[in-house]
Amino acid sequence: MSAVVPVVRIQAEDFDVAAEIARLTKGRNDIGAVVTFSGLCRDEQGTLSALELEHYPGMAEAEISRIAGEAIERWPLQGLT
Repeated sequence: MSAVVPVVRIQAEDFDVAAEIARLTKGRNDIGAVVTFSGLCRDEQGTLSALELEHYPGMAEAEISRIAGEAIERWPLQGLT
């Protein structure tokens, strides 16, 4: 098995989760599961109009890459994006 190379991007543009999964699994028949996470923001008082994520470009990607590297070392991952 080749080494897992994580793909880390932070972007404002919409993306297609199905296309990401297709890229991750293309040509593979040894993947037992694909795990994704989608979160929702609660609007308990009915006043939420927007949610903005603030980050330091470059630093955020580096930290996510570090966490991805840690996951690759701990578990037998076959892909990560």
